[in-house]
Formats: sequence, C-alpha cells, structure tokens
Amino acid sequence: MKLFTKIIIGILLIAAIAGYWYWQENKKHIVKDSIDSLLKKKTDSLYFIHYDSSKIDEATESASFYNVSLQSDSLQKEYLKSTDSLPDNLYNIHIDEIKITTVNIPALLSNEKVSATKIFLNRPVVQIINTGSDKPKPFSYKDTLELYKRILGKFKSIQADTIQISNGTLVMIDKNGKPLSTLEKINVRLNKFLIDSLHDYKNIESYFVKDVVVTIENIQLPESDNGTRINIDTLVYDAPKRLLHISTIQQYKTGNTQPLINLKNINITSLNTDAFIGYQQLKAGNVICDGGVITIYKNSKSHKDADKKDQAINFSSNLISEIAVDGMRLSNTKIIIIDTTKINEKPLVLNDVKFIVTKVNNVTDGTEIRDIINNAAWQLSVGNFSIPTKDKLYTMIATGVQLNNIKTSVEIKSIKVQPELKKEEFSRKIIHQHDRYDLLFNNIVLKGVNFQHLINDKVLEVDNASLQPVLKIFNDRTVPPDTASKVGKYPNQQLSMLPFQLYIKKLTINNGYVAYTEKAKKSELEGTVFFSNINATISNITNIKEKINKNKKLTLNATALFLGAGPLSTKWLLPLSKTDTNFIVTGNLGKMKATALNSLVEPLAMVSVKNGDIQQLDFNLLGSDHRTTGAVDFLYNDLDIKVLKKDGDDLKKNDIQTFLANTLLKNSNPQSGETRTGKVDYMRDINKSFFNLLWKSIFSGVKKIALK
Repeated sequence: MKLFTKIIIGILLIAAIAGYWYWQENKKHIVKDSIDSLLKKKTDSLYFIHYDSSKIDEATESASFYNVSLQSDSLQKEYLKSTDSLPDNLYNIHIDEIKITTVNIPALLSNEKVSATKIFLNRPVVQIINTGSDKPKPFSYKDTLELYKRILGKFKSIQADTIQISNGTLVMIDKNGKPLSTLEKINVRLNKFLIDSLHDYKNIESYFVKDVVVTIENIQLPESDNGTRINIDTLVYDAPKRLLHISTIQQYKTGNTQPLINLKNINITSLNTDAFIGYQQLKAGNVICDGGVITIYKNSKSHKDADKKDQAINFSSNLISEIAVDGMRLSNTKIIIIDTTKINEKPLVLNDVKFIVTKVNNVTDGTEIRDIINNAAWQLSVGNFSIPTKDKLYTMIATGVQLNNIKTSVEIKSIKVQPELKKEEFSRKIIHQHDRYDLLFNNIVLKGVNFQHLINDKVLEVDNASLQPVLKIFNDRTVPPDTASKVGKYPNQQLSMLPFQLYIKKLTINNGYVAYTEKAKKSELEGTVFFSNINATISNITNIKEKINKNKKLTLNATALFLGAGPLSTKWLLPLSKTDTNFIVTGNLGKMKATALNSLVEPLAMVSVKNGDIQQLDFNLLGSDHRTTGAVDFLYNDLDIKVLKKDGDDLKKNDIQTFLANTLLKNSNPQSGETRTGKVDYMRDINKSFFNLLWKSIFSGVKKIALK
C-alpha cells in the first residue's frame, strides 16, 4: 500500500513537473490561442490579435505583452459588409506594452476575466474607422464602450486597482481614410476599476465622474457643419479635484491657418463632473480664461423687415450642450466682428476686451448672446476699437470703454471722429461745400442705462449722461455751394433719423470747446469763431413717441466764453414733434473788447476793429424751418473799424471803403440818450445750416443797430 502510494505520488510529481515544463515552454502560445479564440468567438472572426513576445511570471502573478496589435481581417470585413452586418466602427489597435500586475492568470484564460492590481498600457495607438455614410455618425457612448472592450479585451469582468494609459494616441478616420479626429499623448490614471459582465456603460462612466485623471496634449476635432474645426492643446481633466484645464483652444475655418478663435489658459473649477461626462453639460463654479482672439460672424440685414433672429449672434458648440456657471472671467481678448453682408469692408476689431459675468444659466445650443447678457450680472471693458465711416472720410476711435449692467452704467474715456484727409485734400475731394469734422468726446459717463431694452429692442434709455466735447468744424467757401435743401435737418429734427430709439433724460456738458473755421471765398483766408469753457445741460433728448407726448421740447441751457473774451449764456427750446417746427433761442453776451472779433471778421468780412467795447448783447429769436423773428439789443461804445482789401496774400486797409464805413457806422449804443434795438425778420437760406441761421439772424439785428 505504501509502495502504491509512493508510485501514485511519483506519477503526480512527474506529471506536475511535465505540466510545469509544458506551461513554461508553451504558455505564450496558450495565452495567445485563448485570446485569439475569444476574439473570433465574440467578433464573428472579424479581428485577429498579434504580439511579438510576452512574459508571464506566476511567482509575481504578472503578465506582459509586447507590440500587441489588434486588427480587422480584411476578408471577413468584406463578407460582413456584403451581408449588411458590418459594425459602424472598426478598430485597429497597437500597444507597445501591456503589463498586468498581480493577475489571476487561470481566470484570465478560463473564465474570460481580468482581475489585477494594475493594468498598464504603454503607447497605445487606436485607429477607429467609421464604416458608415459619407457623413459619419456622431461618436456615441456605445462607441466609447466598444473602445474599452477593444483595448482590454471582451472579458466578462474587468477589475483592477489601477488602470494607467501612458502616451496614447486615438485617431478617427472615415471609410475613405480622411482624418476626422485625433487625440495625441493621452495619459490616463483610473483607480479601483470594476466592470461587471454586462459591461454597463454607466459603470464605466462613473469612474470619469469620480476617480480619473486624464491629460491629452493635442486634440483635433472633426470639421463641423459650418466649415470650421477645433484644436485643443493640453487638456487636463481631474475628476477628484473637479477641475478642467485647457492650455489653448483654437477654431479654424477649413483650409485656413489663421485661427478664428484662439483662447489661452482656460480653467474651470468646481466642475459638476456627473453633468459634464453624462450629459455634456458645463455646470461649474467659475470659468476663467486669460483671453486671446475671438472672431464673430454676423449678418446685418439693413431692410426694416429683417427678422431680429437673422441679426442675432447665437451660442453654438459641438462640445457642450448646456452651460450653467456661477461666474466667468475673460481677460485681454481681441474680438473681431465680421459682417458677412459686407465682405469688402474691414472687420470691427475690439482690442483688450475684458468680460466678467456671474450667474450664467440655461445656455444651450442656439441661445442668443443677448439672452445670456439679459439674464446675468456682467461687466465688459474694451481697450479700444475703430470704425471707418461709410464714405471712408472719417474713422471713429473709442478708448477705455466700460459697461456695467450691475451699476447700469457706461463709461468711455474718449470717442474721436478723426478725418482721414487734411483740409486741403478734403476740399479737393468734395464736390460741394461740406463741413469737415474733427471731433473728440472725453470722459463720457452714462448712468441709469437700460441694457435689457438696448440689447433686445435697440432702444438706448439713459437717466443721466455727461461728457467733455472738443469739436472742430471746417468749411471751405471757395468750393461751389451745396444747393440741396437743408430743411428738416435741424439738430432736433435729426434725432428722428437715428437708426435706433434714444432717450437721455439729462445730458451735462463739462468744460467743452467748439470751434468753427471757415475759409472765405473773397479773401481765401481762414477765420475761426470759437466757444471755450462750455458748461451746459440738455434735457429730454429723445425720438421716442411716448416720451415726446409727455414732453414735446428739448431744452438746452449753456454758458461759455466767446472768442476767449466774452461770457455768453444761452437757452434753447427745440421742438421734438414732427408737426411742430417752431423753436426759441435766447442769449446774452457780456462785456468784451471789440478787437477780439478780429480773428473772425478780418478774414471772413474783410473788416478790422480798431477800437471799441462791447457792453452787452441780448438776443431773443423765434424761428421755424424758413425764417426767424425777434429782437437784438446790442450795447457798445467807441467802435472804430477799417475796411480791408486783399493785397497778394495779405490784407491791407482800403482807405475809401474805411471812410465810407465809419461814416455809416454808429460808434456807440446808446447814443445821444437813445438806445436802439434791432428787430429781426430774417428769411432762411434753405441751403445753409441751423447755426448759420442763428448767426445771420443775430447779425441782421446788429447791423440795424450799428448802421445809420
């Protein structure tokens, strides 16, 4: 009995030694044949596997496979295609090394199960071939699940304390070999991984919600329906820290290397990872971006029947279906706005844009930007931008723009309307007499701005506004006059011509300056009338019918220094109703030396004031579209003038004309105890401006007082 037992033990020992020797000599083939058989069984023999070598160590319970390739069989692929059973996606996979630590090797072979401490994939390259139509189907969660299956094998259960992917690459191509998407240098670390026999996608997804860290150095996404593509550099997704970081995101038009969007250093904190992974929703605490470049294409239809939606700028994304965040901050960004209906015009470029917004909710694909702005608290600043006028004669330049819908305010450091041509060039270019403007508005402040009304309805409503204007206007009277009628073009009447509705309850002008320079036809010299230290309030500036019904007058009250010498005060009452053209202008000019008028009257009237004191000038005018009536009171003394004539490029005294003028001139008012008043009844030259009408009306009254 003992001998039989020894024989049995000896036979078993020999069998074990033989089995161990066979395993050591053939384990690579056994593993390969088992996996190969498994693949054929579960993929209709569509795939075959190959690896150069392997290393299996029972002592450490580890297994390594080198240069592993999983490829589709071309003959089988054609067969499945002919039977209309070819999958939507095919996979070609190459992995430099698969290393499984503390693996249950018998379970790996017999139970179709992977159970290990760590699964390490080094330099996997996954190629996904879309076998569908010319327009590939979107990559879905089913495709993602299939990808896991292809990398790790179709096992009933996959369990690992850690799965690590190092320096991976994912390439998606269409059936013709055209690249669709590329992800390069993928690194993944996933802890406590377990998938049951059902390969539940939600189970896999949960790891990306709770316990995965992914970095991808370069992402190239497929071309979208609007002909653009997106590249992303260095994406970091850290589920435990609820953080998403993108170093650079760029959007290009297909075939163009100049990015439409180029944003740097985007950080998203307090990320709702469940919404982000499961539903492609961006729900987070703060989104912070260091800025870059954003290009916006807009369609501005000019006709009145254009649908507002046709002119709107919409949120559109192939990455995110919905956005809801506590706050966003965009810094130092250049925004380029291109009007698709005006392809030959330069785009509007906003430089150094900064945008801070809080409580951004319910932003989905197709949501209009104005809806986002309406429903959030935000601050927007623009360093500068410039816009050329339609006639290309001017460029409008704005600097230091700040909009704040929390404070309902707008602040602008300056707006400049800059002429593109010098005065001589301007005169040569124009056909008829036309004012040349050089305008500067400093320290613009608007308070009580209704941003929602402005964005939704293009209605600018402001409670209080203030600014400091510096206005310089030039007209060359040597150019043929413009015979077109200017009736209906008073400043108050031009309010109705604005392309938007406007209401400013009160506008304050601080320390302004206005100069009008004219080149005289006779003398060919320039004379300038200017007003400095202008301080004014203008009330009820509007073209809104409901506002006009409540108050039909625009009111201006102003003080200034005339020609740097005489204090001036004036009040204007201008009608806003289209059926009313009657206006009232009153004013008072205080003491000044009459010789201060020479910079104006010598070049324009060819008259020089030798002596005189202006004591007071009062005017009261009632005007309409075609005439003014009223009175002028002009008090002065010791007035002495000389008449000039042109002598080459200079002016000199005309003795005869001077004698006659002083003979006709009354050198004082009052004189001989009598105070003269100049009645005004002046017919308007309809080819001249509102300001020309005021000046000529006052001058007509002055002449009646000063001349015999």
